[in-house]
Amino acid sequence: MAAALVVLHLNSFPSIHQWRILSRPAGLQLKAPYEVDADAPPCQRLAGAEDVVVVMRTGATEIKAKLPIHFNTTFKCYPDTLIFSDYAEVFQGHEIHDVLSIVADDVMEANEDFQHYLRLKRLSREGLAQSELHGESLESGPVGKNDNPGWRLDKWKFLPMMVRTLELRPDQKWFIFIEPDTYLVWSNIVQWLQTKDWREDQYLGSEVQIGDDIFAHGGSAFVMSKSAIEKAVEAYQADPEEWHVRTSQHWAGDCILGTALTTVGVDLTWSWPLFQGGNPADMDWQENKAERRLWCSQALSYHHFEAHEVEAMWRFEQQHISDLIGGSATHRRKTVLHHNDMFMQYVVPNITREKSDWTNMSPDLVTNSASMSLDECRLICEDKPGCVQYSQSTFGCSTGQQVKMGRPFTGIGSGWIPARVDRWRRSFHSCRGITGWTTDWS
Repeated sequence: MAAALVVLHLNSFPSIHQWRILSRPAGLQLKAPYEVDADAPPCQRLAGAEDVVVVMRTGATEIKAKLPIHFNTTFKCYPDTLIFSDYAEVFQGHEIHDVLSIVADDVMEANEDFQHYLRLKRLSREGLAQSELHGESLESGPVGKNDNPGWRLDKWKFLPMMVRTLELRPDQKWFIFIEPDTYLVWSNIVQWLQTKDWREDQYLGSEVQIGDDIFAHGGSAFVMSKSAIEKAVEAYQADPEEWHVRTSQHWAGDCILGTALTTVGVDLTWSWPLFQGGNPADMDWQENKAERRLWCSQALSYHHFEAHEVEAMWRFEQQHISDLIGGSATHRRKTVLHHNDMFMQYVVPNITREKSDWTNMSPDLVTNSASMSLDECRLICEDKPGCVQYSQSTFGCSTGQQVKMGRPFTGIGSGWIPARVDRWRRSFHSCRGITGWTTDWS
């Protein structure tokens, strides 16, 4: 069954109301300086998120490698957090809830996916083999990361996560669900939520389709209001056996959650490209879907971040917030970061010179170039119309016509041609006049 499923990031539907997700303008609200500690990061000056919970869904195989960076960066910004995993513990001072503890024993015994969970309960996280840790699977196949026992278990967490979230935070209004490799652009999130009504059934995220089911992609982050969570819990608890069967026959828990919400009348508000499945290190800045252009859109999230990228982006955003707090009136008028701002202010400063032990993922390999130097590779790029970047590895010289910042990689040297990078980005559609929240994607 699973092999027949097709995943689509929706891109071919006619204009419909789901795309008009932003209404009135939002402003940046600040707490008074005396309301936060003097040494607190700038993000703690942001007001307006007191009723928001950020919910991290993770697993025992990856927690040690991926969560500490968040504790030292992003979690310092969120006013309220919950962490759900497949193993209960206190990790570096943070309570980790076992979200699967409410699943009945007979369900676990009937599904092989829970063998990993039962081993965890017997051995603890420290009893896992080294090969089981980190939760990394470099490539997802057509049905996800089936070589990874932690990943196979993950799909069972979504509906119980709704139950436990409501039990632990019954009075909060907004819930943002993320993964350890998700990055929330917090300064944008707190402004964007001001345009939304928490009293309505809100389910917002980057739309994905499997078969006939449309749902919010979990890794890109998704947002739910309290009433939407209540309805998800209602659907699950009305017939848990049905949802356990559905989950056992599927591979994507975020799809199961979306399907449950659909059955109780809560439809997804399509929110790509605000919620983004890409990473600024290698994303396609020219991606468009019908009238929606990523380049001119506001940025709410990114995905597939490594720990060092979480830290780098967080430091960038703290500087942005600090500039807004203490900057000129002109600077303060543009309080919202768009994807093009991320390119100009985050990517471009990192691609002004050649880098060693760095790959910019230039795709076009030049024949018979294995013995070339990086300087010779640059000359080849300069002779190629449209070439904006180049890299040299043991395989040879590669060039590219799309700008990619890239990431560390031992043994590869990379470079860019700044003047051509500037011409490349100037060829994009103008975003002039788009400074805040907008409903105009044309």
